[in-house]
Amino acid sequence: MSLDHPDIRHDLSDLSAPRSAVGLVTAALAQRKAQGAKAFTVLSCDNLPSNGALARRILLEFAERVSPDLAAWISANATFPATMVDRITPATTEDIVARLSAEQGYNDLGAVAHEAFRQWVIEDSFADGRPAWDQVGATMVASVEDHELMKLRCLNGTHSTLAYLGYLAGYETIADCVADPDFAALCEKLWREEITSFLVTPVGENLTEYCAQLLARYRDPSIRHRTWQIAMDGSQKLPQRILGTIRDNLAKGECPGGLCLAVAGWMRYIGGIDETGATIDVRDPLADRLRQISDAASDKVSALLEVEDIFGTDLRDNATFRSAVSSAYARLIEAGAKAAVRNYVETET
Repeated sequence: MSLDHPDIRHDLSDLSAPRSAVGLVTAALAQRKAQGAKAFTVLSCDNLPSNGALARRILLEFAERVSPDLAAWISANATFPATMVDRITPATTEDIVARLSAEQGYNDLGAVAHEAFRQWVIEDSFADGRPAWDQVGATMVASVEDHELMKLRCLNGTHSTLAYLGYLAGYETIADCVADPDFAALCEKLWREEITSFLVTPVGENLTEYCAQLLARYRDPSIRHRTWQIAMDGSQKLPQRILGTIRDNLAKGECPGGLCLAVAGWMRYIGGIDETGATIDVRDPLADRLRQISDAASDKVSALLEVEDIFGTDLRDNATFRSAVSSAYARLIEAGAKAAVRNYVETET
């Protein structure tokens, strides 16, 4: 939360007509307190990790500046359950809007296409009862953390891997990627050998079945989830989706070759030139900085590993990781993404 934002400044000085989301929720809770009513549950429906804790921290920080007494009351009486939502939703395109118009007879520029699969996991922590969401498909749990980590590493981790390597290989969508047997095998090997053994199985889940279901979802040709879209903001996504799993592998003395190949794929991708020599439209908050680093360095891997915002100092200084990424990057340059993926899939471990 930026205290300098005009809406935040306004609400801190006058909460009678709030302009910001945090101001609106705080004002509503303040009204409950003034009326002697119960506090309510603040349920996050975004897709941020640990969203309940984040919402609680931001709201209490704001409320403390409004009234320490109000902040204490909110802390003691309101709840902020964490949630995890999973449904693949490609970016809206003109084709999606046109299909909706043709099929339903109305125009909606914000139309959202999505897969049939859906999952909503909710921390069962409510201030004053809750709807019976568990009876219509939601999973109520004591903690969302295990489900969240499963999704981040199994789904998002392989999605990003396919995004960079698949884009470099010339595949437009995830379905196109996994139609290639080597790329499907890449996912299966990553799950089996580098990802799931470092996860706690969430309540109600079977990791082997979950990953098989993921591959089936990836294969859905009606969901045109573009590799370019998933590749956006990689500097922000890699630490959560891939680098944490790499750290877990390294801590046990294992080198995750497939995930190191994914990192190398990202490094080549943010260089801005694909395997045909065409320009890549890299969308990332660090895009200019990363491109400058890549362009200026003869050893691009070593130079990019110096970006502590992404890799920290531990991965930067880990000789095993550095060597594996360097070797993978060299294979991408020499043979291309398709051959590099095939080499990984066929290598005995």
